[in-house]
Amino acid sequence: MSKHEAPSVTHHSGTPIQQADAAPGPAPAFGGMQNDDEDKPKLPKGAVWQEDGTVLLTLRKPVPQSIETPGEGPTEHKVTSVVFQPMTGAAMLRIQACKDDAQRGLAMMKESSGLVGFTGDGIFKRMDARDFVASTVIASIFTNPGL
Repeated sequence: MSKHEAPSVTHHSGTPIQQADAAPGPAPAFGGMQNDDEDKPKLPKGAVWQEDGTVLLTLRKPVPQSIETPGEGPTEHKVTSVVFQPMTGAAMLRIQACKDDAQRGLAMMKESSGLVGFTGDGIFKRMDARDFVASTVIASIFTNPGL
C-alpha cells in the first residue's frame, strides 16, 4: 500500500436524530477526486479536505431525519453533509471491541464523524450506498499509520 492509499475496510449493509452541522469550508465539486495537498490521500467524489485536517463529505442524497421536540411534535430535517476527523485511542478501542467487520466499519464511521449511538446508526444506515462506501473510505484514512 502506498502512502496515498487508504486501508480498506470490509463492510456489509445492514429514532430521532439531529442534523449534522458541517464545519465551514468550500463546497466540494462533484467532478472527481479532490486533493489540494499532495501529502494527503485522495478522497472520494463529494469529499474535500478542510483547513483543520477534517474531511467534509457532501452527500449525494440527503438523509431524512425526524426530531421529536416535547410540546412541538416531530420536525423533519435533512442531513446533507458529514464531517470526519482523526480519532483517539479510546475510539480505536471501541472500534476493535466490535464483533465483526461490518460492526467495526460502522463503528469507525460513527467515531470519526462524532455521530455515535442511535444518531450515527440512523444516518449511516439510511445513506445512499455510494455515500456509505465513501464514508468508510474517509474514516479509514484516519487509521492509516503511514500518514
